[in-house]
Amino acid sequence: MIALKYSIPGLGGRLRRARNATGLSQEKVADQIGVSWMTVHRWERSQRSMSEEHLGRVSQLYNKPIVWFLTLEDGDLDQDSGQPAIAPGTPNRAGSDAAERVYRKISEAPAEHRPMIEKVVEDMLDGLRRAG
Repeated sequence: MIALKYSIPGLGGRLRRARNATGLSQEKVADQIGVSWMTVHRWERSQRSMSEEHLGRVSQLYNKPIVWFLTLEDGDLDQDSGQPAIAPGTPNRAGSDAAERVYRKISEAPAEHRPMIEKVVEDMLDGLRRAG
């Protein structure tokens, strides 16, 4: 039997959106489906293809049909690039001046450091959500 691997435009953004909607961290998802948090991170950044088995597990975990992950919508490609779908400074954008400054500093960091920075920020935000 041939094992399918998915690497389609928009999949990373869909994975990230579905995970964020559940409130799970990349670490929790990784633990529940049996991969490393870095694998989850790379799937969400469209830096690694995803097996059919893992997509099925993620689909169940996020309570979404597999077809939802494989359907491209407006904004999905922007999310895969690692940049926000809404550009900084957009009037309706939720956030603050502090968030804008943090965004700028992270985007100016060397590319090889961004995954670590994103992980630290996600961990901090997860901690704040649990405390709140």
